Amino acid sequence: MRVGPDDDGTGAALEAAVAALAALDPQPDALLLSGDLAEHADPREYERVRDLLAPLALPVHAIPGNHDDLAELSAHFEVPGEHYAVGCGGGLRLVACDSTAPGRDGGSFGPERLAELEALLAADTDSPTILAIHHPPFLLGAEAVDEIGLPPDDCAALGELLGRHPQVRRVTAGHVHAASIGRVGRCPALTCPSNWRQGAIDLRPGAGLGFSEADPPGFALHVLTGDGELASHIRPI
Repeated sequence: MRVGPDDDGTGAALEAAVAALAALDPQPDALLLSGDLAEHADPREYERVRDLLAPLALPVHAIPGNHDDLAELSAHFEVPGEHYAVGCGGGLRLVACDSTAPGRDGGSFGPERLAELEALLAADTDSPTILAIHHPPFLLGAEAVDEIGLPPDDCAALGELLGRHPQVRRVTAGHVHAASIGRVGRCPALTCPSNWRQGAIDLRPGAGLGFSEADPPGFALHVLTGDGELASHIRPI
């Protein structure tokens, strides 16, 4: 998202996303912000995001991205810590985890974070759960994108952990500004589209990072179904 006082269109894009969410009937029970709310982690950027979200009468849950500062994010969106769990209505539980690594675009999810996640999941093994982290925990097949994701060993360890917690119905991530679907161990996973410009998932060897001008902005809508499963819908804006 990366909204700021002098942004180049992200503020207008967020306004459009808010309008699209406000038009949903029924309204969602909560809103998840999957990281990179700011470009420079300036307090004014977070204030601008908060102001633009104000028309939504929804609980807002946020996780940090590699452009964010956890302290500033916590101050403006009441993030309770690096890792936390919260009920999202309708019986769905959200477990949110920090996957950022200081000074790096790529992420990290090593033994300490795995242990903290295991403790959060063990605290409620019955409620259908969605796990949110910023960095995609699976390979997308685009070299430049995969280089700034989670290391393969971290992905494998996370997949092994989730194998012990079948209550996790979905892993959702951000970071790549595009919708992609994969798997972490046994658990389906997706990356959420950006509500601004979409990342170009360029599969050519040696291709760099870039944006796609052809793909529309969007958001993911997660629905807990009557059988206790989770359906995830990609909605264009």
